[in-house]
Amino acid sequence: MKLLHIEASPRKEASASSRVADAFVTAYRRRHPDHVIERLALFEEPLPAFGAEGAQQKTEQILDLVRGGGGIEATGEWAGVMREVERLASADKVLLSSPMWNFSIPYPLKHYIDLICQPGLTFRVDAQGRYVGLVTGKPLQLILASGGSYPAGFPLETHGPATDFQRPYLEHVARFIGFEDIRAIRIERTSALLPDALEELLARRCAEAAEAAASF
Repeated sequence: MKLLHIEASPRKEASASSRVADAFVTAYRRRHPDHVIERLALFEEPLPAFGAEGAQQKTEQILDLVRGGGGIEATGEWAGVMREVERLASADKVLLSSPMWNFSIPYPLKHYIDLICQPGLTFRVDAQGRYVGLVTGKPLQLILASGGSYPAGFPLETHGPATDFQRPYLEHVARFIGFEDIRAIRIERTSALLPDALEELLARRCAEAAEAAASF
């Protein structure tokens, strides 16, 4: 069994999301000492490029699938896409930890999502034109930090500046590519709390993460 931990914060030990994720991983490793744990630190490991060449290859991939083919050859930037899709596919469980940046997610995480959301690889379109996710049978644990507190659910105009595009977007993308078992731990108001109160909050969330790891 393999757990893939996708870490989207550059702040290391100063990161609330990474600290709580570390508590999750520690508890998970203690419970499953024989499992492989792979860490993909998005700010440390350069992701494959996906520019003009990759966009053209994605178009070629779609055309090939429409014509009944099995997908294009893994060359150039598409080879990088294939590597990241295969990394995700090889995991039995996925842990994703991320801070909120500007009401959404850090740019390397968006880059990663743009790499793995690919036709014929992580989703397909059926005969009725419906999207069908191909990344199935894996649980996903989200650990998400934000400086403020945000209403649950899809963003509404009435939320004003307290608008969360982080969790709804990540959950939507996860469902789109096939995840059904999606769990979340929220760490909110990290910018609004004094140090002692923040430390208390992080301790509670670390305990929650350790408990969540026991059933993951």
